[in-house]
Amino acid sequence: MRYLKESELTPYLNQGKEIQQYMGEFYDGQYKCLRYLTLHKGKEGYTGLLFEVFDETEEGIESIYNFSSIEPDDMYGKEIGPFDSIEKLIQSINQIAKLNDEKYLLAGYLDDIIK
Repeated sequence: MRYLKESELTPYLNQGKEIQQYMGEFYDGQYKCLRYLTLHKGKEGYTGLLFEVFDETEEGIESIYNFSSIEPDDMYGKEIGPFDSIEKLIQSINQIAKLNDEKYLLAGYLDDIIK
């Protein structure tokens, strides 16, 4: 696992890869929750999916990808975009939640981060 810098995102996204970033934990009442982002490029441009999920490790669920969404309507993430550039997408996301420009990962590594 290697972190990607913001300058490395476009080539990976243009190859059809998804990029993710773990954005930390927060509490919804008494429940611990986790937030992460997935970036991808589709036919219409660059899109982000913001996920907010309950931390269900105490219930025996081991993967962040299997945790339940806080909002049932956002089960597949809250869509942000599409935008014609990755820079515009990141700018829009930063208005909602702060991204770390040196903590991007190829999709599938978030479980390693939260353990």
